[in-house]
Amino acid sequence: MAPEIPPPSGDGLDLRSRRRAQTQAMIHEAAVELFESQGVKATTVEEIAARAGVSARTFFRHFASKEQAALPGQRRLRQAIDALELPDVAEQGPAAVLRAVEDMAVAVIVAEPQDELREHQRVRRILLDEPDVRGLATAQEQELVLRLRDRLLRRGGEAMDLLTARLIAETAMLLWRSCWDHWAELADSGAAPAPVEMYRQYRAGLRRILA
Repeated sequence: MAPEIPPPSGDGLDLRSRRRAQTQAMIHEAAVELFESQGVKATTVEEIAARAGVSARTFFRHFASKEQAALPGQRRLRQAIDALELPDVAEQGPAAVLRAVEDMAVAVIVAEPQDELREHQRVRRILLDEPDVRGLATAQEQELVLRLRDRLLRRGGEAMDLLTARLIAETAMLLWRSCWDHWAELADSGAAPAPVEMYRQYRAGLRRILA
């Protein structure tokens, strides 16, 4: 699982946590810049650390590998999953649970700052070109699926079985990934709608398929 990179300030962090977040953000930015200019294979941890102004030892306190440094994590989505409350599954059924998860995703997307939207574009380009980074991103997404599945099982009560929880979690993450991939592709061409509108289009598309 990639470490979280919360905003460097203004998010209720204590001084130590803020400094840690700032260091992680600097290392992440250095890794992305070097990967963009010379590729992953040609880039070393030492180069990333030097550009970020830290030692290689400090690098490894925050990231397990150079590839991991390119992935900032999904802090807001993780927090939203951990706080997710569900409708009564027995009374309203699993479709209402999926809608609640989708509403959660909309709230996370709306809260994305503009600079993080640009970051989605940059990281997506690296993912397209670098299979090792792409593999880590896939593992990170799978961890989120399991996190959401477990939340659904804990909060859904006896009416929420493992199969239903897994299907809802997988479907929700498919919508999430498809939305962001498509948005970043259109943003590269300068023709992207707001990310939340893109998500709503995918959400409506799923409804048409299931109708």
